[in-house]
Amino acid sequence: MTRRYWNINLKEMIEAGVHFGHGIKKWNPKMAPYISAKRKGTHITNLARTARFLSEACDLVFDAASQGKSFLIVGTKKKSSGFSSISCNKVSLSLC
Repeated sequence: MTRRYWNINLKEMIEAGVHFGHGIKKWNPKMAPYISAKRKGTHITNLARTARFLSEACDLVFDAASQGKSFLIVGTKKKSSGFSSISCNKVSLSLC
């Protein structure tokens, strides 16, 4: 897998609210390495680690797409289903 440079900006991640995790009572102990702090009853996600793993995920998707593989994009919540359909339309994917 070739590593590429993806323009992942930590400031934009903060503005998008990526750092807000689940409530402190609703968490899986396996996520402890990815949590940097607790604030007002919410876990704060480590954005540096998130950016690194997001970059790796982008590399995997890019490689799979260049090989002509198919993708299934799923939005499980009402808010994300709208974004899923918009994203699918941008890249000419069919959406179920």
